[in-house]
Amino acid sequence: MEIDGGGGEAEERRRSELGYLVEAIKSSEVALKCSDLDTTNFLGTFLTLGTKAGSWCVRHLLWSVESIDESEDAQEEEHSRLFPEIIALTLNISSKLLPVASKCIAMDTVHAVGDFILELLTLTESSILDNKKFGTTGHVAKAPPVFLDETIKLCRAYSEAAKSDQCIMSMPKEETTEEHKETDLTSNIAQIIACTIQSLCKIGTHAASSGGSQVILLNISWKGIISLLQLGKGMVEEKVNVREIILIPISVAIESLRVATERWCVPLQEVLGTAEARRAFLPIKYFLTNAIRICSIYPSEAMAIYKNIIWCALVISHSSILFCRNPQLKAASELLFELLEPSSFLLLDTLMKSTEVSPESKCQLVQYFLEKVQMDNPEHTGEVDHTMNFASLGCIFSVDSDVDNINRALLPAEFTVFLHFLNASPWLREEVVIELCKKLHLLLNILTLEDVYSYVLGCQIPALSSDDDSPKVVWQPVYTSLIQALKTFMIAASASSAAWSEFEVFLLENLFHPHFLCLEILTELWCFFVHYAEAETSTYLINQLFLLLKTLATPEEVLAPLSALRKLARASCNILSYASSATIDQIYTMLNDSSSNSSILYLALLMEGFPFDSLSRGVKEHAVKTLFTSFAGYLQNQNYFKNHGEINLPTSSSSGIIGLPVHALASAFQSCEIKDATIDEKTIATMFKIATSLINLYRTSPDSSKNLLVKHISSILVIVTHMRHLCAFSELEKLTLELHTLFMSGFDDTNAALSQCKPSMASFMAILGHLNTTEDDANPLCSAMWDLFHFLLRERHWALVHLAMGSFGYFAARTSFAQLWKFVPVDAALSYTSTGVDIDEDGFMSELKAFLQKEIALRDDKWCEEQICSLLSEGRMLKKLVESCLEIPLVPEPEKVPITNDVKTKKRKTPDGICEGMPENVSVTNDVETKKRKMPDRVCEGMMLVQNGLKIMRSALSETDLAELKDRFAVHLSRLEDAVSHIASFSDKI
Repeated sequence: MEIDGGGGEAEERRRSELGYLVEAIKSSEVALKCSDLDTTNFLGTFLTLGTKAGSWCVRHLLWSVESIDESEDAQEEEHSRLFPEIIALTLNISSKLLPVASKCIAMDTVHAVGDFILELLTLTESSILDNKKFGTTGHVAKAPPVFLDETIKLCRAYSEAAKSDQCIMSMPKEETTEEHKETDLTSNIAQIIACTIQSLCKIGTHAASSGGSQVILLNISWKGIISLLQLGKGMVEEKVNVREIILIPISVAIESLRVATERWCVPLQEVLGTAEARRAFLPIKYFLTNAIRICSIYPSEAMAIYKNIIWCALVISHSSILFCRNPQLKAASELLFELLEPSSFLLLDTLMKSTEVSPESKCQLVQYFLEKVQMDNPEHTGEVDHTMNFASLGCIFSVDSDVDNINRALLPAEFTVFLHFLNASPWLREEVVIELCKKLHLLLNILTLEDVYSYVLGCQIPALSSDDDSPKVVWQPVYTSLIQALKTFMIAASASSAAWSEFEVFLLENLFHPHFLCLEILTELWCFFVHYAEAETSTYLINQLFLLLKTLATPEEVLAPLSALRKLARASCNILSYASSATIDQIYTMLNDSSSNSSILYLALLMEGFPFDSLSRGVKEHAVKTLFTSFAGYLQNQNYFKNHGEINLPTSSSSGIIGLPVHALASAFQSCEIKDATIDEKTIATMFKIATSLINLYRTSPDSSKNLLVKHISSILVIVTHMRHLCAFSELEKLTLELHTLFMSGFDDTNAALSQCKPSMASFMAILGHLNTTEDDANPLCSAMWDLFHFLLRERHWALVHLAMGSFGYFAARTSFAQLWKFVPVDAALSYTSTGVDIDEDGFMSELKAFLQKEIALRDDKWCEEQICSLLSEGRMLKKLVESCLEIPLVPEPEKVPITNDVKTKKRKTPDGICEGMPENVSVTNDVETKKRKMPDRVCEGMMLVQNGLKIMRSALSETDLAELKDRFAVHLSRLEDAVSHIASFSDKI
């Protein structure tokens, strides 16, 4: 019978035709089985039959879906019984034709096969996509996978034949049913492969959305897509959109991850099990693996959508961060780390490893990272929401997201993916490593953002442990992962001179970074370099570092803990702790060249923990002896009771610092172990006398001097603490009473200078536990000790709370006092409840016990929300501090213009006591004679006013405790003083 669409016939005739069609197709199947000995002679006939049958089925299927009224139950039942059988028979016969067709690779045959494949693939798609209408099951559902498998095999045979040019004419021309123009055989084969790939993509996408009910179709379709893309490389690029094909599994993976994340983002009743997490992640890994395979075949096409690939990696890393924060999702976090994160990174690595992707394109991919960070976006100035909710997840997981504008919430994820590139740097090209070097400053920039800052310091993530032969998943801080990645990158950069030059610039430029975390990271890298680099290279760089330090050495900088000198000295001491003894000996020798800058630098290093214990034995003995000799000499040379009993404190002759030997010895005691104190009783007595005199002098001195005096007192208290075994009871008693008078009568909330003594006083109070004294209310020493401990234990600053608790714990463990409760005030800082208003009588003792037993240590694998909130707040404040530092404009070089009688000044608002006037555009040209000459009186008068103003400014800055303000004005004042000194040299009257 003739196969026709029958679009306008009556319903009765259409139903009868279905029955006849079934019988005809069955007869064709029998004929096909009987003709196995010479199938090629009838191939054209069967192809024509299959093509028309497939076309009719597609049209009838479309009509059935649109026209059948569900109320006609009998009609629908008959149709549902016959029509699926027709489709199954058609596909079964076609599946048996394809192996025969794969052997007939003639031009006419290939063209006929192309038409046949097109119709049958369309039928297969329709039968699968519309199977809900008929509920096809059993043998009907088995037909499409078989046909698809045979189609893939045919495409493979055609592709191999086309590439080998072995095309056999096996079908006589007279048996062809239609006249075909001479066409290119390869083009026809490419068209067949392209059509098959497109159909497989549709079927594979549908099977992916079926929730795992069509696993066979899913495997056949994606396996076929990858196989045909590989076979058709060089033929199908213009006929199929490879980029869209890559995006299909990526989109499915992201959507599947979104569904799982939303399901787990609601509060769970119990801990998520490993089995459930694995069931959710294995399909995602499957799609990512398919995307990786296609990218490896067509890396150039994948490179065109690198932003989408990066987005996929970011979304997966973001999910990992979300899971890490929830203890109930620990299994999900570990499995995501094992299954999905490596696959997402492998997507990127496929592009970076490919030889088909140009170095420029690889650099472009790296350049994309961290570029879209908006540091001051008003939209994100508020608190970052760290809770999982459907709205935020929908925005992040949306496949339609703008890949050119990375969401602020994804910054920690972007940070994680960037660390992967640093870890992968050993096998990256030199150009890419150089590009990564240029990105490191942006890495430091995002560390100053509060959400990234809190993530790095407050979160732990899964990592592979390499301690045992069998690697296992362990949890480690993000900070540790960051340092390991940077160290790996440092090793990779050292293999290239160009990359190492860039990295050296990064190391040196950021030594003055205003954010402490960034400076800590730089210090870690310096330490790593010094420890593992060749001795000659590391010593050379350390020498350069200390030459840089010498340029910062000024008396004002050395006593300011937050000054640039002290910050760099702190980093330098950490770096030196990894150097060899010979290198440290060399640095010590360089610091003792008797110049003022060397003395200041030496003191700065001592204050920041110079590694005394790493000096060689002879050098250390000499260094300690020099410290004690200088200290004793300084004390003996003071005229304590000259000028009616007033103490005379001249500055050190070489450095300009009051009490430099005192500060040096105190700092040495705090940074190293000094066992044998070579100091006599007379010097000890003199030390207590000068301490008492300093305390008395502090009460009567002007505010401008109190800051320096309190530093002197603090250093002496440190020395007394470490030399308590040499001190007499009477001396310690008298000093305690003097301190009691000072703090009880002279301290208030506005006395910021005296607050600097609290840390050293806490240490001093601890050693009083060794005193044997009468526990009596009438004893002045007892009363003084009670009051001073009350004073310390009321302190609410977290650092001073720790110092006070440590001091009281040491004292309580050694004292002979029985009534220790008298040392604890009712309103002690740790007696308050979490409200900060109510007092718990037992609160202090429980907190003291916890402090002494270290019970408050954080667990390794727990994300503490309270800790994260604290880190967020801290990060926000540090960010503002960094921004204020970066706002300081660089002082431009003055333009060279002749000096005139009118010196213009620019005034700006400054703190009280500072009136800044900065000459503009002042320089000396060749027209100015080098010899001194008489200047107009008004010029001399003006210059004297400027000089006096500078002195007032220096004095005002020394009184303030705002280290940030001091740092801001230090450079400007120094340049002003240089300019004024230069102008003053023009005349003797200035």
